[in-house]
Amino acid sequence: MARKMGHLVLVVGPSGAGKDSVINGAKDFFAENSRIVFPRRMVTRKADVSTEDHDSLTEMGFAFAVAKGEFCLWWSAHGNSYGIPASIEDEIAEGRTVVFNCSRDVVREACKRFLKTTIVEVTAPRDVLVQRIVARGRESEAAALERVARHVEPLPSTLPIVRIENTGALWHAVAALCGVIDPKTVFRKKLLQLSFVEA
Repeated sequence: MARKMGHLVLVVGPSGAGKDSVINGAKDFFAENSRIVFPRRMVTRKADVSTEDHDSLTEMGFAFAVAKGEFCLWWSAHGNSYGIPASIEDEIAEGRTVVFNCSRDVVREACKRFLKTTIVEVTAPRDVLVQRIVARGRESEAAALERVARHVEPLPSTLPIVRIENTGALWHAVAALCGVIDPKTVFRKKLLQLSFVEA
């Protein structure tokens, strides 16, 4: 019997859009569902559990991991390198849904490699992006403005893209992402009851 191909959900968007917050909300919601996988990214930056609790590597360690084929996808952005473990290939082959925060730079490659891929673009107005970036405490307002002002090539209209504006209550964006991850799930009532929604 042929194995059911899984679903890759790539969450993209500008810094400050709240991608990690939205993903964390969905991760909490699907915590008991083994068919939904949220792989930990490897990043050449110290982990920050208040945003994304990733695994950290030095630049040299990251380069070794790439050479050994430990990543399925990897990219560099804002002075850091990011990698997604090669194990997601097995997860998708087993019919699971894999969700992670991704760079636009590898979207085309991912769509070529995985038959069923959906891109979720989380967005917010520029002033909101700047406020959120500054609130992290890693960059000044001037640096945040510069980051937000950078030109970003739009995603091809031929790709399967779902756009979520994350400007109101977090649960709205979380619910929208959950609907992409598992359209058959009745999630709205439960999400309203979760404390993280209004936190």
